[in-house]
Amino acid sequence: MKKILMLLAVVFTAQAFAQKDIAIVQDTDELTLNIKKLNQTYVENDFSLWNELLADNAEVIINNSKMDKQALIAGFKSHHSNFNDIQIPVIMAETKYFKDGEIWTNEWFTWMGTGNKTGIRYSNRSNFNYMWKDGKIVLLVCLFDTAILNMELADQ
Repeated sequence: MKKILMLLAVVFTAQAFAQKDIAIVQDTDELTLNIKKLNQTYVENDFSLWNELLADNAEVIINNSKMDKQALIAGFKSHHSNFNDIQIPVIMAETKYFKDGEIWTNEWFTWMGTGNKTGIRYSNRSNFNYMWKDGKIVLLVCLFDTAILNMELADQ
């Protein structure tokens, strides 16, 4: 009898502390596919989709440095002046639709490019996180190592 009571206590306690569903995660929805398209247009040095999807007042944070939409696009465009053969061969992305109404797309990818000055082929893992509101990106948080960009700029 004590064993049965102990077993019931464990089962009920486990259920009480079990994680509740807080979001629906999708990887083939329109928002996730648009993020993957953003990467392709970046590689092609075409920022029209970036202009379309980023809210005009979007907050952008790259490695704890804040900037606006225009500074982000200008910075990404400059990559094509400093590197050639830019590629993003594999992208993992998913969008989380939270029960409180927030929507976030998270992506992980490896950026590759060859420095125009150094001739070094670089590979850089990155994590970008996009918060959506009314179909627009209102917050973008990017995490990646800037050492390769700094090395290429220092060699100029």
